[in-house]
Amino acid sequence: MIDLGLDGARAIVIGAGFVPTRAGHGRGSALQLARAGATVACVDKNAERAEQIAREITDEGGKAFAIVADVLESDQARRAVDEAASRMGGLDVCVDIVGQAMWSKAAEFSDDDWNAQLLVNLTQVFYVFKAAVPHLAANEQGGSLMALTSVDGIGSSRFHAAYGAAKAGVMSLVKTFADEYGKDGVRVNSVAPGNVGGGNWDLPEIPFGEDVVNALAPPRGRDIADAVLFLASRLSAKITGQTLVVDGGALALSPWGMKEEHIGRNVAFSNATQD
Repeated sequence: MIDLGLDGARAIVIGAGFVPTRAGHGRGSALQLARAGATVACVDKNAERAEQIAREITDEGGKAFAIVADVLESDQARRAVDEAASRMGGLDVCVDIVGQAMWSKAAEFSDDDWNAQLLVNLTQVFYVFKAAVPHLAANEQGGSLMALTSVDGIGSSRFHAAYGAAKAGVMSLVKTFADEYGKDGVRVNSVAPGNVGGGNWDLPEIPFGEDVVNALAPPRGRDIADAVLFLASRLSAKITGQTLVVDGGALALSPWGMKEEHIGRNVAFSNATQD
């Protein structure tokens, strides 16, 4: 059996509460970390959601507790991280899930909406990272710090430009923190989900190759949680400054729409031009 190195680990998941209509990345990440043996501080701005996921973990036999904080405020982000570290005697893993897209054509975003999107998708990540690094760096074995970004930070973020710009900023922030704090043993990475959607945690797999957007198959919430688990574990001990894309192969698709029936036609054309 492979040891993930998380038995007895001290983890905090920011945005751990579950909203049924959304993808559930926070809930999934908290559950997977707990199943791997970590104690999980479940942070959410909504007390009921924070307590619900903590209760779900303990009902499964895991260890968890709830912390209520709104990390859009720097002092609350620091308070939540400090409280978690104090209650657990330190911190080994910190995962920031918080984020939300607002939709509009790019030139029609108001200044207030633009600034609000940067706050919820980028600035609060800085608040959390800044609060967590001292605790992670205090460990002899270092620790794992990560945030969720998005494929929208890699390609176009059509009709949600502010979200994409912020998520691209998260990927840059990850690299900078990884560079500056690698000497302290802190690994800093991000997970970039594709079009996961919401409410699909328990849906069956879509057969390979049947989705026109994803070369493999559409990712689900559980796939994102597994990526978080990997980056938290000792299996990623020498991985830092990276963004792990979990998109079912969407970004790998050729833009040209080539199909198998085109092979013969192109071979014939190629042979003709060589004669």
